[in-house]
Amino acid sequence: MLKKNVLKVCMFGALVLAVPAQTFAGVYGSPLQPVEESNVAVVPVKGKVVNEKGEALPGVNILVKGGSKGTITDVDGNFTIQLPAAGRLVFSYIGYLSTERNATDEAILTVVMREDAQTLGEVVVTTQKRSQSSIEVPTAISAVTGNLLKKLNMQQMDQMADFIPGVQIQLQSPNNPGYVIRGVTSDGGESYAQPRVSLFQDGVSISRSRASVVELFDLERVEVVKGPQGTLFGRGAEIGGIHVIRNKPVDYTTGELVLGYGSYNQKLANGFLNTPIMNGKLANRFAFSYDQRDGFIKNEAGGRLNGKNALAFRNSTRLWANDRTTYDLVLDYQYDNYPGTSFKSDKSEYYANPDPNAPANLEQGKNLYIKRHVGGATFLADYDMDDDWKLSSITGFRAFKSDESFDADGTPAALLWCSEKEKGTQFSQEFRLNYDNKSWFSGFAGASYFFEHSSQEVIVRTDLQQLFPAYSGVYKTFEAAAKPQLQQFEQMLDVMGGLGLSPEQIAGLKAGYGQLMSQWFPASYPAMTNGSPTTMTATPDFYGDIDKFLQANLGMSLDMIKQLLPSVPGMGEQAGAIITALDQLKGSSAIPLDKNYIENGTNYGTNQAAELFIDGTFKLVKDLSLTVGLRGTYEHQYSAYSSTTAPSALLGRAMLYSPTENGARVSASDDYFSWVGRVALNYMLKRNNFYLSVSRGRRPGVIFYNNDPKDLSVLKPEIIYSYEAGVKGVLLDSRLSYDLCAYYYDWSHFQTTRFDVENTKYIADDAGKAHSFGVEAGLRYAPCRYFNIFGNYSYIDGKFNDKDENGVEQEYAGNRFRLTPSNSFSLGIDVNVPMSRSAELYFCPTYSYKSKVFFEDSNEPELTQDGYGLANFTAGLRLHPKDVYYEIGLFGKNVFDTKYIIDAGNSGRAIGYPTYVGGSRSVIGVQLKIGF
Repeated sequence: MLKKNVLKVCMFGALVLAVPAQTFAGVYGSPLQPVEESNVAVVPVKGKVVNEKGEALPGVNILVKGGSKGTITDVDGNFTIQLPAAGRLVFSYIGYLSTERNATDEAILTVVMREDAQTLGEVVVTTQKRSQSSIEVPTAISAVTGNLLKKLNMQQMDQMADFIPGVQIQLQSPNNPGYVIRGVTSDGGESYAQPRVSLFQDGVSISRSRASVVELFDLERVEVVKGPQGTLFGRGAEIGGIHVIRNKPVDYTTGELVLGYGSYNQKLANGFLNTPIMNGKLANRFAFSYDQRDGFIKNEAGGRLNGKNALAFRNSTRLWANDRTTYDLVLDYQYDNYPGTSFKSDKSEYYANPDPNAPANLEQGKNLYIKRHVGGATFLADYDMDDDWKLSSITGFRAFKSDESFDADGTPAALLWCSEKEKGTQFSQEFRLNYDNKSWFSGFAGASYFFEHSSQEVIVRTDLQQLFPAYSGVYKTFEAAAKPQLQQFEQMLDVMGGLGLSPEQIAGLKAGYGQLMSQWFPASYPAMTNGSPTTMTATPDFYGDIDKFLQANLGMSLDMIKQLLPSVPGMGEQAGAIITALDQLKGSSAIPLDKNYIENGTNYGTNQAAELFIDGTFKLVKDLSLTVGLRGTYEHQYSAYSSTTAPSALLGRAMLYSPTENGARVSASDDYFSWVGRVALNYMLKRNNFYLSVSRGRRPGVIFYNNDPKDLSVLKPEIIYSYEAGVKGVLLDSRLSYDLCAYYYDWSHFQTTRFDVENTKYIADDAGKAHSFGVEAGLRYAPCRYFNIFGNYSYIDGKFNDKDENGVEQEYAGNRFRLTPSNSFSLGIDVNVPMSRSAELYFCPTYSYKSKVFFEDSNEPELTQDGYGLANFTAGLRLHPKDVYYEIGLFGKNVFDTKYIIDAGNSGRAIGYPTYVGGSRSVIGVQLKIGF
C-alpha cells in the first residue's frame, strides 16, 4: 500500500512540473533582467556559448564591459541580454579563456570559447545541487571531466580511480566490484548488503553492487565527494559518493566516432550523434560504447580468462517546454559478456608456476563466464520558477540480471564450481526545491522515496570423489565422527584375552590396527596422482578392512567375534555397547562419494526508504560562509533465505548452504529511523577556500540469514563521525591549482566479519570500533598554455581499535583496513604542441603507485600485494579544420607489463583454497577519431 501511494504522489508531482511555465509567467515575470542604461540605445542580443567541439557551456558569466549588469548561460548554453548599441560583452568561464564580442546582426550569436590549460583545476560541479566551482564547495571533492577521461583514454571506473586521491576501485569483473574511499570498502554482493559508498547516475542511485559498474562514455563529468555525504547523496553515502553526470542533448547537430584496436585483440568503438528534432524545442542524443578484448590469461582447460566484452547504449531526449522548463528522458542499457575470472590457487601441488598472472588450469574451461544485463530509465524535470527559486524532479527506474560461473578453488580439480545468479529492480523519486538569492543564502530542501527488491542465488557444485581427499575440512570432520565407533573396537581388542588370545597376540593386533588407522586417516592425501587430481570413489571401508584384518590374523570374521563377545567373562553390558558401535561403523564404511554433489542458497532483500532533507549555505560576512545540512530517513528492511540442499550422506549435514523446510523462505524484517548531517565553515580568500567540517554518516543496519535458517544476524546501523580541514584554490594567476586536506574518522558499530574455519563460514559482528586518519593533496601546474603537470597523493592510516564498544579486545585489533594502501600517488604530464592553426600534437604520460595492500581484515601476510606502479600514456595528432575535427593517436596501459594482483582469498578460502586474481597486463593500441 505504501508503494502505491508513493507512486501516485510521484506521478502527481511530475504532472505538476509538466504544466507549461507560461501559466506562471504573470506571477514570476521574466527571468532576465535588462541592463539599465538611461538615454542609451540598447539592442537585444540572443546567443549560445559553446566550446571548440560545439558542446554547450552552462553557467558562463556574461557582463557588459564597463558596466555592472549581466547574465549567465542556462543549462544549454543559451543567453539573452540587453546591450548598448556600441557596447561589448565579456564572456568568462572556469577553465576557458575569456573572450569579448560586439552585438551583431546575427539572429543567434554563437560564441566559441577555448579551453585554458592554466585553469583546468577548477571544474563546475553540482555537488551541492547548484552550479558552482569545485573550489567553492566546503568539502573534499574530485571532479573528472568527460574531456579528461577521453584525453587519458579511460573507459573503466578502476582506471579513473587512480587519479582521485583516497579512492580505490577494484574490478574483478563488472559483476564483482569493490569501491574504497579513504580506506572503507563497499563491495557486498548479497541482496541484503547495504553500501558504504553511494554511486549515482544523473541523480539516480546505482549503488547495488551487481548493477553499479557502467562504461564511461559520452560524459559531462564524474564527481567524487569524500567523507560522510548522507545530506547530499542519501542513506548509502556513509563514506562518500560517486556521481556520474552524462551529456544531455543540445540544440544543434554534432557527433563523434572513435575506433580503436589494441593488444589482446582489443576492439574499441564509441561515439554519439546529437540531432535537433524541433529547433529550440526538442533534441535527441544517441551514444554507444563497445569494448572487447581477449583474456589476459590462458586457461589450459579451454578458453581464456580475465577478458572483456561490454556493449552499452544510451538515448537521451530533451524537451525545452519554454524558457524556464526543461525535461530530459534518458534510457540506457549495458550488456556484458565476459569470459570467466581467473581465480587461481597458489598451491604448487597443482601448478608448476602458481603465479596468478601465469596460465591457469580451471577444469570447467569455457563454462566459466560473466553475463550481465543492466539498464534503466531516468526522467529529469527542472522548472525555474524565477531568478531565485527552482523546482526539480528526478525519477528513476533500474533493473539488472547477472549470471556468473566461476571456479572458486582455482585448481584443475572439481572442488568448487559456483554459479551466482542475481537480479533486481528499483524505483526512486526525488523532489527538490532550490533557493539562491545571489546574496546571503543558497540552499535546497526536498523529499525522496526509494524502493528496491533483489535476490541472489548461489549454486555450488563439487565432485566429492575429489573434494574428500583434497579438503581436510571434509575428511577431518568425517574422521571425528568415525573415531568414537572405532574406539569401541579398540576396547574389544583389550578383552580378546577372554577368547583365548595371548598378550603377544593382542599386542600384534593392536599394532596392525594402528597401521589401519594410518591408512584410513593420513595427515593429508596427495593432491595429484599420476598427473590427475586424486580421486576416491568411497570413504574408507572401516568394517571391511577390520574384517579382512581379523580373518588374516585370527581366522575369524568380525561377525563371528561379535557373536562371541557376550560369552566373554566380565563383559556384561559392555558387549552390547561394542556390538552397537560396530554396527554403526558398518554404516559409516565405504560410503559412495557423489561425483555431482550440489548445494544451493538464495538470499532476498527488499528495502524501502522515505527521506526528508535540507541543506543551506549562509554568508555570515563577506567571504565567510556557514553550511548546515540534515537528512532524516525512515527505512523498512526485509530479508529472506531459502535452500533446497539435500545434504550428502558423507557428513549428514550441508557444507555451505543449510536447507530450509521444504525449500520455503524464512524471513525477517525491521524498521529504522535515522539522521545524518553536516556543518561546514569556509572562508574564501580570493580564489582560495579554507574550510572546516564536521559530519555524521551512517551505514544502514543489516538483517540476514548466514546461509542457515537457524542463524539470523541483525546488525545495528554503523555510525561514523568525520572531522575534516582543508584548503584549495588557485595561485600564480591561476597557473597553479591545489587541494590539500586532512581528516579523522571515528566509527562505532563497525560492521565486519571474521572467518570461522571450524564451521567454514563468515561470522558477522557490529560491535567494532575503528578509526582512520588521512591526508590528501592534489596539484596541477601549467607554466604555459601548452604544458601542464598534474598529480595527487594520499596517506591513509585506517585501523581497527584495540577494543570494541564493550571494552573487549577485538580480534583484528591494530589491523589495517582491507584494500587500502597506506600511500598512493599519481603523476602526469599533458603536452600540446601547436603545429598550425588547425593542428596540434599531444602527449600525456601518467604513472600511478600504490603501497602494500591487505585483501582481508585479518591481514594475513599471504593475502597481500606489495607496492607497485603502473605507467600509461596517450599520444597523437589532432586536426580541427573548420567544422570537423580528426584525431589519430596511440594509447598504452601498464606499458611496462607490471605483474600484480587485484584480489586474494575469495570463496575458495572457505575450503582452504584461497585464490588470487591477476591484474591487467600491458595493452598498446591505436585509435582514430572523427567529429563535427
